[in-house]
Amino acid sequence: MRYVLGVDIGGTRVKAAVCRRPEELWADPEVVLRAESALHVAADATVLVGTDARRAALAEPERLARGYVRRVGDDVPLLLGDELYRPESLTAVVVGWVADQVAEAEGSEADRVAVTHPPGWGAYRRNLLREALSAAGFPSAVLLPGPVAAAESHLMRERVEPGTVLGVARFGGEYVDTALLRRGAATFETIAHDEQAAPAIDDVLSERVQERFTGRPAELRAACLQAKELLSTNTEVDLLTRAEFEQLIRPLITIALAPLSRYEQLSAALLVGGTARIPLVKALAEEALSCRVVVDSDPGTAACRGAALAARPPAEAPLESTTLVPRITGYPELDPDEVYDSEPAPPRPPVVVTPLEPPKRRFVPSRRGSRNEDDE
Repeated sequence: MRYVLGVDIGGTRVKAAVCRRPEELWADPEVVLRAESALHVAADATVLVGTDARRAALAEPERLARGYVRRVGDDVPLLLGDELYRPESLTAVVVGWVADQVAEAEGSEADRVAVTHPPGWGAYRRNLLREALSAAGFPSAVLLPGPVAAAESHLMRERVEPGTVLGVARFGGEYVDTALLRRGAATFETIAHDEQAAPAIDDVLSERVQERFTGRPAELRAACLQAKELLSTNTEVDLLTRAEFEQLIRPLITIALAPLSRYEQLSAALLVGGTARIPLVKALAEEALSCRVVVDSDPGTAACRGAALAARPPAEAPLESTTLVPRITGYPELDPDEVYDSEPAPPRPPVVVTPLEPPKRRFVPSRRGSRNEDDE
């Protein structure tokens, strides 16, 4: 069966979704992979991702890489073991690993692949990743900013008229990406963007409950993660109440939402990312904004689902449905290239490093269970 693939690589998680075409029309996106974004490159250049990578790093911690996506464009390569790798090569090989995992499950390779990236990237960083993806076997990969991918996912349930101005706050594991988007005739255009460190919810929560925790110290972080998830739907867990939890994190969420509150003439604000599941996040956004606030139905996977939608051939994509917000006028027509290419290419010093070859795309097959690791 034909399908297209959307890949979202964050600082802590990599997620993927597919849109299949069983007949004439494309089906809705389906999330098919969730894994840690940890990457282990062995001495023979084979690759492990996710839980398998973290386990391999117990014996070879110097061969583990994290946060490589945000390093794209950095002239300093990453040292894994005794080899140097460019961040864009590591990012591309993770996309290849995801594509191989999904192809194994689907029985064939994807027709097209779309990959998200931070909203602040200009042409320089995008070209670096595009070249690395081409070398990894994806010469026609679609690249789009993470907030744009999240907005594309939202189009599945509500129409956004051309000219509408939408604010998106994406709460990742390491960063909060905020963007002001304007709906064009066929795509979203980035008008403004902001990036800041993600609120350290796990840290402050661990500090607050460590005296109450009766398990082993190594299990404290996992217990806090579980408590955070349960408090999104429950009013109380063993370690603390929701009221106590909200009082603890309120200042952190307020700071994270500050860039969104500076945008004017918003028709709506979309909250995505795992932290958006916390009810207080939407409540604080509604207090700060004078527009409708929408939380995606599955905020942690909005970007990969939107990327899968963007990977569909444009001529075959179905029309949108129902109205979300009224059209806003007053913003000039923007050329996407002008918006995305505002970042100048930094000078590259004449440094020669070796080998800087990407790891092998074909991976050491891991257990099927690792294709769907628990989401944070």
